[in-house]
Amino acid sequence: MSDVDVVIPTRDRPRFLGALLGDLAVQVRPPRRVIVVDDSVRPYPWEAKFPNLPLRVIRPARRQFISNAKNTGLTEGTSELVAFVDDDNRIPPDLLKQLGDDLDQEPRWGAVMPGVVYRRRPDLVWVYAAPFRDGRWTFDLIGRNRPRDPAWERRPLPTDALPNLSMVRREVLSRVGAFDPALPVNSSADLCQRIKRAGWEVWADPRVLTEHDVEPPDVPGFWVEHTLDDPDRLRSEVEDWLRFHRRWNEPRRLFAVRAGYHAFGFLVPHFVALASRAPRRIVPHAAASISGFHDGLGPNGLSRPR
Repeated sequence: MSDVDVVIPTRDRPRFLGALLGDLAVQVRPPRRVIVVDDSVRPYPWEAKFPNLPLRVIRPARRQFISNAKNTGLTEGTSELVAFVDDDNRIPPDLLKQLGDDLDQEPRWGAVMPGVVYRRRPDLVWVYAAPFRDGRWTFDLIGRNRPRDPAWERRPLPTDALPNLSMVRREVLSRVGAFDPALPVNSSADLCQRIKRAGWEVWADPRVLTEHDVEPPDVPGFWVEHTLDDPDRLRSEVEDWLRFHRRWNEPRRLFAVRAGYHAFGFLVPHFVALASRAPRRIVPHAAASISGFHDGLGPNGLSRPR
């Protein structure tokens, strides 16, 4: 049975992180090491609160964003398997065991994610798997915002992204590279594509479920929760989206025009939600979006996959 390290990026969310660390303390397959990369403005003494966890807290001097934080945490462990867990997950006691068993039993699997339901509405699916739709501009978010369906929870499903929580072989990360810091926030789909390109398989296993502690779909404008107070994150998300598609959707004629058209699919709902939830933030969010487009279409956005 392979050992598992857990890497958690976090920033100023002690309520979420404390709950997750509590879940990790009761895992059937205990982690060898739990590495928290915490660039919070007000750090908390997690080691003292969880003395029985094999906990290592790294406190960078400046904001890391998600990709750099995961890479920083990765270097602190040595286990064969690495679970990357966002801090707003609540995980069942058997999650590390089941995902670890998947990788132990399936040698061609390079990475695996669980199915995801809403913590505050566990009857609803956040996502079971995320394969590309035709054209590769969007993902088919299987089960998204629908009631749980036992038929989807009986077998692994193919996926093209690894959102929220994933377990990856350290050997795979050594071969293909870890998370790309040129995609500061959303780099899991890029990593997934590089793993597949190297000949490994990537799967979602909704036979095990994590609970994502985010606003459920009955909250108006729930989709802007992560960026509502964080235009810097929005800028990075727009930039990441453009760079990802520039890399993996080549060759494309009139890429900027086509990308702008498809970007309306997530930017228009974003600003509609802002208009109702935080209208005073529309201007800084608009500036962040424009900056993200500029940087995403610039020379660095033309780089090919590693």
